Amino acid sequence: MMIQVSQTTRKGRTTIRIAATPKSAQTRALLAQFRKGVKAIEKKWKAHAAAAKKKAAKLRRRRR
Repeated sequence: MMIQVSQTTRKGRTTIRIAATPKSAQTRALLAQFRKGVKAIEKKWKAHAAAAKKKAAKLRRRRR
């Protein structure tokens, strides 16, 4: 099994591309597990950003 990881960072964003060969059931399971982890991290980031935005809006309303 060969796993190739390509990572680039641009404008504060990190892109990770993973390719694995051969396409065995074990490799596919590992990639699926990785994708689940990435989605979980994305959810946390989005939730944090939304909370920060909501908190900033609340502070702006208080100042008025």
